[in-house]
Amino acid sequence: MKRIMLFAVAAVMAFGMMGCKNEKKEAAKADDGKMNISIFTIQQRQQPSADNPTYKWIEEKFGVTFSWDILVGDKDQKIGVLIASDDLPDMVEVDSEKFQGAGKLRDLKPLVEQYAPNLKKHYANDWMKMIDQDSEKDANGNITAEHIYSLPNYGVYDGAPSDTYYNQNGWWIQKAVLKEFGYPKIKTIDEYFDLLEKYYKKYPTIDGLPTIPFNIITADWEAFDLWNPPQFLGGNPNDGNGHVVNENGKYVYYDIFTDENAKRWFKLANGYYQRGLIDPASFTDNRDQYYAKIAQGRVLGMFIQGWQFMGDNAENALWSAGKDERTYAPLPVVFDETFKPHYRDRALPNLQRGYGITVKCPEDKAIKILQFMDKMIEEENQKVLYWGFEGQDYLIDTDGSQTGTKGAAYRTQAMRDQQKDPDYNQKHFALLWREEAPKLEGKLPSGYTRTMDELPWEYQLSQKQVDIDLWNAYGVGSYAEFVDPNPPLNTGWYPMWQCNPSAENGGFEGEAAVAMTGFEDIQRKYLPKMIQGSPADFDKTWDEYVNLMKPLTAVYNKFMQQQLDHRVELFGGEK
Repeated sequence: MKRIMLFAVAAVMAFGMMGCKNEKKEAAKADDGKMNISIFTIQQRQQPSADNPTYKWIEEKFGVTFSWDILVGDKDQKIGVLIASDDLPDMVEVDSEKFQGAGKLRDLKPLVEQYAPNLKKHYANDWMKMIDQDSEKDANGNITAEHIYSLPNYGVYDGAPSDTYYNQNGWWIQKAVLKEFGYPKIKTIDEYFDLLEKYYKKYPTIDGLPTIPFNIITADWEAFDLWNPPQFLGGNPNDGNGHVVNENGKYVYYDIFTDENAKRWFKLANGYYQRGLIDPASFTDNRDQYYAKIAQGRVLGMFIQGWQFMGDNAENALWSAGKDERTYAPLPVVFDETFKPHYRDRALPNLQRGYGITVKCPEDKAIKILQFMDKMIEEENQKVLYWGFEGQDYLIDTDGSQTGTKGAAYRTQAMRDQQKDPDYNQKHFALLWREEAPKLEGKLPSGYTRTMDELPWEYQLSQKQVDIDLWNAYGVGSYAEFVDPNPPLNTGWYPMWQCNPSAENGGFEGEAAVAMTGFEDIQRKYLPKMIQGSPADFDKTWDEYVNLMKPLTAVYNKFMQQQLDHRVELFGGEK
């Protein structure tokens, strides 16, 4: 494994006491009167317990408490009910233009500019992209009125990149499978499925349950993992429903649903299914059933984005159960070696995601909420949100004997193990708040990183032997490096999924949004048929699918081309 050098951090003892010190700008504190913030979230977590120490700390220091409306059932139906009833909380988790398109969100641009200097500084490099995403535009895509309706939750870097963690798209595979066969280099999709089959035949059961070679999530909003594989197998980055081609100096948008790459993948998938390698229940399981199988440790592989199953989701159940070898590594697989994989991205802002403040929240309260968020993004407060409490969640190395740096923070192994326990994290940290709130990312001049795992000395100490062995075998020092040690610069337009049309905006964009809903319905119906059907029927099913898709994708692609042209004009093309 490549050695990760420790960096000296003289400022770590202070933990970066940066931020606005203007007392007039501080968030409401307990002696100024309590403030309860009501929030709708699509995070499917438990309600925080009354004795959660991080929420109690927030209340004691800032006078802020929360009332959580946690999604149960269908997301779009719930959002529709909230919009139609006008029974809105103070804040909502934004993951589309639905609330914005219905006129239910406050414009945060003037409020942040006036009342939240830390947030304004945090978003400075991405401010214009945030404005471009949320603003009113004419028929040609030119901004007519500037707005910002939500504050991105991830991808806004305040310091140098520090990512060692990888949680994006990949052909994930159990580490046990790679170890079993001497850590082979897997580059193509056939090599990947051949390896799964080889292990499956050798170990048809795991812990007394039938082994599942490969599983696909097709439930609810996560069905995008069903139709996204051709994008990556063909060497394209995560541009959502399409990819961009430079044709004689002109950037052209093409959808990924009916091209040769799509046909090639689903024909291959049909073959893998006939070999018994794809779980038939993939097409009937709900989310809970899908993730329960991962948590049981019997799913060998899946194409998915890491954030869907990592963290406090299914994979942590494996760590907690001591099934380290049943956790996963990401493989950047392509069709064949004529394609260059492009899985890992450079950091980019997660636009139209995060928290928005609704119009039902009075302006004076909205200002106080932003002032609270403005304080929470200061380093000392981020440390509590993500590191926890000194003495309980980490210790200070007073003489440098533990980390090599006097005054640095570190954890005992018991603390590291404890913080991999989903139950502990649920009871101890403010997960519902911190997941979608603005957050510091990257390594700052003080040496601070948002998570302790990214501090160099802590990163080394926190790794499990199963990961160290894998990295040593492949000559890398992290899973980010394992996927791609030097990802290309993001293009100016990237990513195009940030431009998906909203029906609420009407006109041509509304037509494109209706078309998008239409082709997603077709995909949910036909793609399982292609995978599960008789090989003799594949071409017939494919042709029927294409004939239904083409009229809809034509409308969608026309809108996306307009968006692409606009973004290239504003932000440039290839770097």
